[in-house]
Amino acid sequence: MRALYGVGVVVLSGLALLFAAGIIVGEATDLWFFGGAMVGALLITYSFIVLILRKMGIIGPRKAER
Repeated sequence: MRALYGVGVVVLSGLALLFAAGIIVGEATDLWFFGGAMVGALLITYSFIVLILRKMGIIGPRKAER
């Protein structure tokens, strides 16, 4: 199961890179609404990455606090 979560993090990281490129394209072409949508998508993607990392036990409370 941990390997599946790892694949999910890698896929979401790739999507985040794509969204970051979309922000650059949106700013370069004066499509501010497209760039703004990419910022929102990037933030949502990051929240899912953090959620998966927490579920994997990589981040979160220390063992003494559990």
